[in-house]
Amino acid sequence: MYLISSLKTFNIFTLVALFMLLVGMQISNASSLKVHKPVVEEIGELSDEELLKMQKELQKPIKESGRFTKGVLWEIEKDKEFVGYIFGTIHMNDKRVNEVRESIIEKFDNMTSFAMESFPSDHYWNPYNGGQMIKGDMTLPRGQTLEMLVGKDLYARVEAVLLEVGLNKETIMHLKPWAAMRSFAVRAENTEDLILDYELLDRAAAQRKDLYQVESIEEFLVTFYAMPEDVQIKLLEFTVNSYKEMRNTIDRMLEAYLEEDLTKMYEISTSFIPNKPEYERYRETYLQHVVKNRNVVMEHYMRKPMREKKTFIAVGALHLYGDQGVLALMEKDGYQVKRVPVSVLADKS
Repeated sequence: MYLISSLKTFNIFTLVALFMLLVGMQISNASSLKVHKPVVEEIGELSDEELLKMQKELQKPIKESGRFTKGVLWEIEKDKEFVGYIFGTIHMNDKRVNEVRESIIEKFDNMTSFAMESFPSDHYWNPYNGGQMIKGDMTLPRGQTLEMLVGKDLYARVEAVLLEVGLNKETIMHLKPWAAMRSFAVRAENTEDLILDYELLDRAAAQRKDLYQVESIEEFLVTFYAMPEDVQIKLLEFTVNSYKEMRNTIDRMLEAYLEEDLTKMYEISTSFIPNKPEYERYRETYLQHVVKNRNVVMEHYMRKPMREKKTFIAVGALHLYGDQGVLALMEKDGYQVKRVPVSVLADKS
């Protein structure tokens, strides 16, 4: 059974999925296998300080070259030797994603290792303490409530939506603003209970591939709670304001993905933030934390499976976009990347 069986979500694994896990939903079949965890010291090329320096570099505005704006599947080479593939996925359980699946699955089967974003295999998912650790990161300190932070009116609107999603009042009351924001979801249409990331993980486990993560759960969570609190609150407000448009936004995102249009996906990812000059700092902060900083971490951890050769790496397609994405970072690292059009959709892109 896959991690999320009935929700279609906006961007990466929502906090709804985490709550489901806490109440006993079965996780991926790969969770019991040995996994190469993303530990900087094991890789050795960069220190934490150097990683932070690289992330700071990504805060500088740049003029995009337009090179990495199309394509969800890329071939990787180093010194003219084949290394593997990097695949931009979309974290949705919509049957239309099967079109992409059919175009990449043979290449996937021929690889000897698989790498993806964080998945339930480390101490966060320990049955004895994992749930408490997740709750601790998502919930406010004792004595604080979400209503105290965001005000009565906004809290009432947030609570109404999250009750509809399926959370209970006690849980909602104690969520941090970022966790409340990430808990918004809508019911899926066209579902076949498929999230491609997790199908690939289970398939890789069944084929006894070496498994790698390109970020840890801790690094994923810190993406959000490292945001300034005022930004978290404003982003929560934008999210609840745009909730009625969420299904349309998700459908637009999926259409852009099927067209292999990374630029359009990148733009849609922040369309919940009003397009006004006074709100640009919230857009930039969101992208810096949720996409750009993670690009640096992911590309760093990709080096280990890439050195092993014949690897298939799957990350959210937004991380492929632009001159600050993982493809551009790979090139700076001495790798060569070449787009492989997804055959079913090549004519559309």
